[in-house]
Amino acid sequence: HKVYPDFSSLPEQIDLALTIIPAEFIPDVLRDGASNGLKSALIYAARFGEGGDEVGAKRAEQIRDLCEETGLVVCGPNCMGAMSFSANLLFYPATRIRGLPVGSTGVVFQSGGTFMFWLQRAAERGLGFSYAVSSGNELNLDLADYINFLVDDDDTKMIACMVEGIRRPEAFVEAARRALEAKKPIVMIKVGRSDAGKEAAQSHTGALASDDTVLQAVCHQYGVIRCYSLDEMMETCLVLNQRRWPKGPKIGMAGFSGGGKGLFLDYSADEGAKMAHLSNETVSLIDPIIDPGLSGQNPIDCGAGIAYRQQDYSVVCKHLAADDDVDIIAMQGQLPTTADDTTDATIFSNVFDATDKPVIAYVRVSQNVSPAGLEFQNKAKVPFIQGLPQTVRALQGLIGYTAAMKKGVTPLPEANGKKADLEGKAFEALLRQNGLTPPANGFAKTAEEAGEEASAIGFPVVLKIVSPQASHKTEVGGVALNLIDEASVIEAAEEMKEKLNAVDAEAVVDGFLVQEMVSGTEVIVGVREDPQFGPFMIVGLGGVLVEAVRDIAFRMLPVTDEDARDMLNELRGKSILGKFRGAPPRDIDALVGAICGLSQIFAQHRKFLADLEVNPLIVGAEGEGVRAVDVRPVWR
Repeated sequence: HKVYPDFSSLPEQIDLALTIIPAEFIPDVLRDGASNGLKSALIYAARFGEGGDEVGAKRAEQIRDLCEETGLVVCGPNCMGAMSFSANLLFYPATRIRGLPVGSTGVVFQSGGTFMFWLQRAAERGLGFSYAVSSGNELNLDLADYINFLVDDDDTKMIACMVEGIRRPEAFVEAARRALEAKKPIVMIKVGRSDAGKEAAQSHTGALASDDTVLQAVCHQYGVIRCYSLDEMMETCLVLNQRRWPKGPKIGMAGFSGGGKGLFLDYSADEGAKMAHLSNETVSLIDPIIDPGLSGQNPIDCGAGIAYRQQDYSVVCKHLAADDDVDIIAMQGQLPTTADDTTDATIFSNVFDATDKPVIAYVRVSQNVSPAGLEFQNKAKVPFIQGLPQTVRALQGLIGYTAAMKKGVTPLPEANGKKADLEGKAFEALLRQNGLTPPANGFAKTAEEAGEEASAIGFPVVLKIVSPQASHKTEVGGVALNLIDEASVIEAAEEMKEKLNAVDAEAVVDGFLVQEMVSGTEVIVGVREDPQFGPFMIVGLGGVLVEAVRDIAFRMLPVTDEDARDMLNELRGKSILGKFRGAPPRDIDALVGAICGLSQIFAQHRKFLADLEVNPLIVGAEGEGVRAVDVRPVWR
């Protein structure tokens, strides 16, 4: 091939430059290219500011400036290239990716080396690919750009990502929204699930949140399926590749191992998976086929004998699939390792053909999948998911994605609230209108006035100090409960002031809040503005002890009635909201109303608020409502 010394010597303009040269020469070479019509470039080299390298950082800035000035688009640097499989354009420096199958999965990895091995292994498991890109440092094009491209690509039906950092959160969220609307699942593994340095001291909500918990809430809202291992991401992609969306969350399971059934149920309990309950008619059809003495109720252990009656097993699974309460069918299976294996693939394909519900096979212990195994999987028409934990998590990913797709995304309401509505009696009225009824209360500037306010409200009462230096009142002795007369209120107020001044001699005491004493179950409800992803809500049990208990659920705003009930259902201690140790069930409808109300208040007034927390929110028995005992706005 004829070699040219520079872009100006070329006989025509170039669409894409593969810059396989040392880093220090790249800015000048690309500037020459851009001035001669170059449209895009892949930068394989590193040394563009990674690890705090100042020389490399200046080089990176040169590339950014060049892209902004000329419209040049760049993949990388510090990447391993990109591939368009249908066009057979494989700009990746390793022979391992030659011969990967064409398919409908688009892949974006910010890690170049891991990318190659994941593609190779995923292909061996039965996935095919449309495009794959190793995006590297993302000086120009980034994760959101690649997702948007794949959403618009007709051949791509699913997107798999390994993500180290999200550089443009708003753009990523918009890309995720477009993918959800296009019914193209995003399956993602996120590197570095660590806490962020938020202003934790200002609120429990801030202390409990981290980058990863907020990202998880974003993923839940937009149907992005989080995986915790590369293997799990592969298995989840195989389940989604079937493109059958379940009508509900209930799993029907059949196998021929009691131990396997027990483990499946254990992992299902860990992940909150729901098992279907079969009708008497379905059970009566299954009972005569399985081994004597075993139950045809889901989950079904058919007994060891049925392993030698392959079509009988298939019939059992078809009955399972036909039951109205079953949304997904999970069949025990094993892939053959050699071509002379006598297992009949129609055991599985007959079930797949008999229903429009998702059907998967689960393998109890992961296998090395041979070409014979892959051929069998293709004939069976169902993915053979490797390992029981991966099976349950992959199914839960499918269920969560389908629910998000059906629900869609509710946009945030306009921030048209007035700051005056957040002050004094107007704020109290706003809280009442949104289901956050405060206890009867009064403000007093002195201890004596506090005693008088308590008498007017009626005993017993709660007394709280009001001071800029007493953000967390309990920590400075600024709360007294069950005060039964005027003298005890005056005494408590004077003690609080002394304790606060002992901690901070310059502390300013504005006065005291006197409230009616209310009892019930303590809940925290808080909303906070995340600097990357916007407003999110936490709901948790434990009130002032929530940081110790850490029983919390997260959602992005706006929070709907359905979201609020889902959040409560996620709490480990949710049973205390029902009938518990002789106590009547709590007023869940009022609690849900308060959660949605706080979401609405913050969304409308987010121009003024950084954080708005009710802690504790006391939930009374059914019909008694809730009381917003301590409401703390934090201004922007």
